[in-house]
Amino acid sequence: MVISSTLWSRAKLAAPHAGMITVQIITAVYIVLTQVIVVQGISSPVFLFYVFIIATIFMGSLAFIFERKLRPPITKYILCCIFLMALLGITFMQNTMVACLDFINGTVEAAVLNMVPIFTYVLSVISRQEKAMLNTLWGKGKLFGTLLSVSGALTLVLWNGPSVIKLSTSIQATSLGHWILGLVMVVAGVFALSLWILLLGPMTRLYSAEFSLTTIMFAFAVLQQALVAAILSHNSSQWKLKWNLELVNIFVGGTLNSGVANLFMTYCSSVKGPVFVGSFSPLGLVFTTILETVFLRSTLDLGRIIGAVMILAGLYIFLWSKSKEETFESIDGYDSID
Repeated sequence: MVISSTLWSRAKLAAPHAGMITVQIITAVYIVLTQVIVVQGISSPVFLFYVFIIATIFMGSLAFIFERKLRPPITKYILCCIFLMALLGITFMQNTMVACLDFINGTVEAAVLNMVPIFTYVLSVISRQEKAMLNTLWGKGKLFGTLLSVSGALTLVLWNGPSVIKLSTSIQATSLGHWILGLVMVVAGVFALSLWILLLGPMTRLYSAEFSLTTIMFAFAVLQQALVAAILSHNSSQWKLKWNLELVNIFVGGTLNSGVANLFMTYCSSVKGPVFVGSFSPLGLVFTTILETVFLRSTLDLGRIIGAVMILAGLYIFLWSKSKEETFESIDGYDSID
């Protein structure tokens, strides 16, 4: 019984970390698959409409199985909050993230996603969900780890260096204007994602059934996306599903990226806070770089390797600092450094 209790305690401690690593793997797979089908000319609004439908069905099934008798009552106020959460963190965010792939590649998008920790950290401190505590060891560690991860992302994108693995690449060149447009779109999406992560904690306290909460969010997203797709995709041929990689990615996007990943982020935000969730986004860049190198045969250069090492080091420093903060909070004390 003692061994079982110890294993359970360790599993509970490791669950948020394992969950967020899984989220980043799912995100990387989804980005690379989406990059391939966007290049093939799919209508991104229609694609997301089908993804949201699959996500609603998938999460609704889980909600029916696990929360049928545990679901708290819902009010008009809660529904309005969920509607706005869906508009911000699902409909707007995913439309900008997918549409930007017409102008930039998946590695650049994943790199910009590393702004999530900065946005989330600043917004959390402003909203007082997180304490900066820069006079403490862990406060300085969280800030340094975040900045190191973001610096690694910038290194990976802006500095190539000599090629370590050189393969033929299918990434198409794009004009500076289109590249800037894609960059603006992904930054807007990242800010929306950061704000959505920040709101997850209060939302889960307001409505504590995570499966049902996610299901309702995606049901609203389906309605919102239907309007977007109807406005932007007039050709009936754009609505026809093809039995190829497009269909595979719709199921990956609906069940894994939109369903499982959003559920894990909701859970981890409620347990560890929004900054913890945001801190793992640099890891997605590492996974995306690996997948693009292996499957899209893009070049792996020294800049990417050094950037990836910086990202992993920054993430480790942040998580170590977060662990120290939680330890000192649990004993109602702190180690000040003047």
